Amino acid sequence: MGVFGSSLLGFLVAIAILVAVHEFGHYLVARWCGVRVLRFSIGFGPVLLRWMGKRSVFRGSEFVLSALPLGGYVRMLDSRDAELASELVRTPEAAFDRQTLWKRSLIVAAGPLANFLLAFVLYSGALAMPDRDLAPVVATPAANTPAYAAGVLGGMRILRVDGREVAHWGDIRWLLLARVFDDTLEVDVDDGGIERSFALQRSPSSSLTPEAIGARLAGWGLSFDQPAQVGTVKAGGPAARAGLETGDRVLSVDGRAVRQWSELTRAIQAAPEVALNFVIERGGTRESVVVTPRADTLAGQRIGRIDIAAAAPDTLAPGSVVNRSRSVGEALEAGALRTFDATVLTVRVLWGMVSGEISLRQVSGPIAMAEGAGATLQQGAVAFTLFLAIVSISLGVLNLLPVPMLDGGQLLYHFFEAIKGAPLSDTAQAVGQRVGIGFVIALTALALYNDILRILS
Repeated sequence: MGVFGSSLLGFLVAIAILVAVHEFGHYLVARWCGVRVLRFSIGFGPVLLRWMGKRSVFRGSEFVLSALPLGGYVRMLDSRDAELASELVRTPEAAFDRQTLWKRSLIVAAGPLANFLLAFVLYSGALAMPDRDLAPVVATPAANTPAYAAGVLGGMRILRVDGREVAHWGDIRWLLLARVFDDTLEVDVDDGGIERSFALQRSPSSSLTPEAIGARLAGWGLSFDQPAQVGTVKAGGPAARAGLETGDRVLSVDGRAVRQWSELTRAIQAAPEVALNFVIERGGTRESVVVTPRADTLAGQRIGRIDIAAAAPDTLAPGSVVNRSRSVGEALEAGALRTFDATVLTVRVLWGMVSGEISLRQVSGPIAMAEGAGATLQQGAVAFTLFLAIVSISLGVLNLLPVPMLDGGQLLYHFFEAIKGAPLSDTAQAVGQRVGIGFVIALTALALYNDILRILS
């Protein structure tokens, strides 16, 4: 299957699962509260398939699959809907708007809550799978980084980040991402059998563009202590032209000993278009290779690149990687923590966009989602599951925004109703709906613009 096919399939599967779970949350709680649900739809527009529920909680509801797979809805009996006058005569007590305020609020909130529950289930399932990653041994921090200033040394084994225990670098990468907005970080390490704690401090960032976020993740000075062993070599690149091969172990660059991949990377980046003498180990023998990095520009700086990638963990010595398996209880705990972290991060990202701390270029739409779905689908079930979890959380948080047309807007109406003692007037709700429609259209247009701009650039 090609890239386009994987993207389309991944997008359709992701949308179907996320929308079905969201709307099913509304559906189940509505039925539990005694509200009659007339239709449960995945998608909008012309109906492609339809069937009537005949058993248990599904009895009496029509289930449809519609042509436009960009959402869904649950249509409930409501006395404000003129088209349902005949249905209302039969079961007036089953109308949504005739339920108590707490029941109506619970029905509205059930959709986003279902997305958070789905994320917890997906994270728990993915994290229950055995995984393998680099051992949490830190490389020598670069000068002028918080880790270097705090006294972290290469070879120390990281035990905890902000009090969270870590097993390998996969855990560390996630925790650094979850704390991308933070300017302080607590790191506990094992230094030759002695446990030490370090407080890392960095300067705050005024604006987080996509490039700045990447720089902040790397800016702590914490990187993995991976051997300087070549994994893949890009055909036609400087390394390939010089004769470097997969499996080569770089021992020194221009007479300076190299032990870690990060040291090799820094030596290459510091010498754009400068011939470097590599001493490598290949098949048990030492050889010399002259490599001239090409010049690239990154964040406004001129750096060298030779088009190689580090060796995959599976090819490294046993002591360089960690294999981990979680029990069911551990997986559930890890799933809950990951769901909490991702929710907080999503909220902070949205707030950052409102406050101007984060560039609106971060807003992405269906094209970016399709690309992410396709890419993770090709990587395997675990990667796709993790992708679904983070998108489910994003959908849940977005729907709780206090904007009419979204679930959060309806809950805002209910909040004012609780204070006022009566529902808002039809005029006020109509104005709110127009504002909500304008917000949704503007957000959709921005997302599509960013998607198209990213593709064109």
